[in-house]
Amino acid sequence: MHVQVTRIFAPLLRRWECLPGNVRGALWMLLAGVGFTGMTVCIKVSAQTIPIFEIMALRAIFALLVISPAILRAPRGFFHTERPGAHVLRSLLGICGITAMMLALAHLDLTLATTLGFTRTLFMILLALLFLGEVIRWRRTLATGIGFLGVVLCIQPGATGFDPWTIVGVVAALFAAGVTTMIKRLTSTEPPLRILVWSYLIIGLIAVLPTAMIWKTPSFGELGIIALMGLFSAWGQTCMVHSLRVGEATAVAPFEYSRLLFAAVIGMLFFAEQPSLQTALGAAVIVGSTLYIAVREARLGK
Repeated sequence: MHVQVTRIFAPLLRRWECLPGNVRGALWMLLAGVGFTGMTVCIKVSAQTIPIFEIMALRAIFALLVISPAILRAPRGFFHTERPGAHVLRSLLGICGITAMMLALAHLDLTLATTLGFTRTLFMILLALLFLGEVIRWRRTLATGIGFLGVVLCIQPGATGFDPWTIVGVVAALFAAGVTTMIKRLTSTEPPLRILVWSYLIIGLIAVLPTAMIWKTPSFGELGIIALMGLFSAWGQTCMVHSLRVGEATAVAPFEYSRLLFAAVIGMLFFAEQPSLQTALGAAVIVGSTLYIAVREARLGK
């Protein structure tokens, strides 16, 4: 049986390895979009009844269970790292971002929360300018400014329909920018599985204390949703790490926008959500500006 499976998949694996790195990275990013969309749907449902830190702790446990076969197959000493500080920083940024994201998903439409999440690219440019000393030329500066105008369209500050939870969604994107930057740095020396395991362990341990203080025993249905969240989370993060590892970040980034389409369809079908005109316009501006930045950076990289 094993020999037959090997004969079937070996040619496919050889063809896969022959694809350019950016093509494989783009396909990994599409798969990551499916995983992260599934995760956000599970978060939106479970956050209505379960405390956030409890979700975080249980998510880490279920995610580690999902990847446990890979953990057991890893060679001895595989999880030792020379960069523990970078893993801790990535996890601290992650727990702040996850907390803000869960709050935003619990109170906003799925499409709007997903749209605000895409401002991560804009924040990454600001972080590079402030902390990495990168020179941001006028085209990228203009595109970034236009992108933030899209954010203003989405959150409608000063309008009667302003929802303060949109600010939380923007804060979540800011922390996500930090996480993405740290992942890209870590992939230069760390394999994807090591990054995942360190992340889940640190985030899970941090979430344990508040979880013990506000524990609410979940029902079997709620446990099932959280288990599914862990599966989608491991799926999405694994695919994203592989995408960033084999492809250029700016080349694979455009394919992450598939998440917006997935979120809009699921929001309409399962949550009876109808994205507002402001959300649609803001999403178009944000996606257009960040896509321009990504494509331009990819061309300059060539």
